[in-house]
Amino acid sequence: MKHLVITVIGKDRPGLVETLSDTIYQNHGNWLASSLSKLAGQFAGILQIEVAEQYLPVLSQTLSKIDELQIHIVEDDSKAVPVTTLHSLTVTGNDRLGIVKEVTAKLNQLGINIDKLKTNTQSAPNWGYPLFTANFQLELPSELELEVVQEELEKLADDLNIDIDIDEN
Repeated sequence: MKHLVITVIGKDRPGLVETLSDTIYQNHGNWLASSLSKLAGQFAGILQIEVAEQYLPVLSQTLSKIDELQIHIVEDDSKAVPVTTLHSLTVTGNDRLGIVKEVTAKLNQLGINIDKLKTNTQSAPNWGYPLFTANFQLELPSELELEVVQEELEKLADDLNIDIDIDEN
């Protein structure tokens, strides 16, 4: 079996996910995992599927014919990755330029891999300014203590709230 990582983007409309899933199913693909979102009127996502090698050319060709979506397919030849403990990081603060840049730079400096990132900005009418929230799933190097990560991130700015937890996998 071949494992594929597929990225998709296009103008959002009802039925896009069904079109995508039907195309994969009709061409003998098995949908393994995905993260799909609507942002600013656009539909964007990444999926992991598996397909028998003999069906790969037809599946790739059929996916490329979905006019509404720009699709990029990458064969995933990596071997199984050992299960690691993931840590949740939530960063909350007044919305301003550079929060994601500052946090990701610090995480990179500490050798931390970002497994997932989801961000959101919402109005905070009682406070008069927008509130920014970033939810990370992190893979820490085995020698790195959570307390060190917490301390280093808290040095970034006084207006950011940093919360780190161990996810239960």
